[in-house]
Amino acid sequence: MERSLSTDVLVEILRRLPPSARRRARLVCRLWRDIVGERTTEMHSRAKPLLWNTRTAVAYVVDDVSPSSTGSCRELWRTVCSNLQLVGSCNGLLCLCDNYSSGNKTGGNVTLVNPTTRETLAVPALPCARHFVGHPWQATRWDKAYSFGYHPTSGQYKVVHVPCSFDRVCEFDTLYVLTLRVGMEAVWREVLLPPRGTRCNLDAGVVCVDGVTHWVTDGGAARVVSFDLDDERVTLSTTPLPALSDDYNLTVVHGRLGVVVRNPSGTRDAWVLQEGGWIRRFSVTCLWQDIPRPNFAFGDYFLKSEGSALYGHRQKGPSSSSGCSRAGDVLKVNWSQGSGHAGCQDDGSQHRALLLLPYVCLRLDAGAIGCFLHKV
Repeated sequence: MERSLSTDVLVEILRRLPPSARRRARLVCRLWRDIVGERTTEMHSRAKPLLWNTRTAVAYVVDDVSPSSTGSCRELWRTVCSNLQLVGSCNGLLCLCDNYSSGNKTGGNVTLVNPTTRETLAVPALPCARHFVGHPWQATRWDKAYSFGYHPTSGQYKVVHVPCSFDRVCEFDTLYVLTLRVGMEAVWREVLLPPRGTRCNLDAGVVCVDGVTHWVTDGGAARVVSFDLDDERVTLSTTPLPALSDDYNLTVVHGRLGVVVRNPSGTRDAWVLQEGGWIRRFSVTCLWQDIPRPNFAFGDYFLKSEGSALYGHRQKGPSSSSGCSRAGDVLKVNWSQGSGHAGCQDDGSQHRALLLLPYVCLRLDAGAIGCFLHKV
């Protein structure tokens, strides 16, 4: 008679494995992937909310999102360049893009930053970078076409630039990828794309989930395009997206690809891609608030922003009749009030200036992460 291990026993076994072996174990089956992702040291629920003010280029971290939290946050990174925008965060590293100070070159200037050690790495300009005359009073949002990802199995960090169009004035028809390797020069490479239909809808965003970069096609029937950072293959999803309004964006929900749809009625629906199709996981009323982009789910909370405040709604109790989770108690994060340890100073920018990403800080002073960065 076959006997299976209990989940708790399996968790203890996987916890005793070295990190590299755990990353490989995630590939065994869905159960093992979820256990490694949720109940070991790599667990997604340990990720902290990283708040980025797109107007002042300041990053904050909320250290505690729990019922016992004081709702405080701390400043992580600050720069004097207001045109610097956050592309993404992986294992404590920040990927930033300077949209303006690039000598009027397309693509902007990308830099990797370790905010703990203050080490930086300037990423080479795109091979197709050329002179571009834009609006002298407004920087082009080159950062929206980049993605910064980490593949948990290979352990490699990669910067991706997706095919896209900026107001049909500046066209990028190629997918570029740059791999960061210790002791090797970082060089952009072209990746073979399907014959047609892979250009990115920049308004829907670009997200990286579990070592795969995703975006939505621009024009015609919207489809999800996926780029695996390990084998560097591009695929177009055959699973149709849920019914979308004109206002939606890709997101990440507990380690899975999702999409947030903003309805004219004021509700926000969050759909998650699972085996068999899209499942609506959250339906939230947001008359004056908004769901931050690109992430909003952290542990037991989903987050909403209103003005200078960030609200965490804890999930508890049974699902509603629509199959979506219902909100329980609320945690308020004062990310622009107070001082020092009790809050974060800010200029009072409105909620549309908020970008929210997961931030997991590993031991950046050891291993290969710091080796391709240079202290400044």
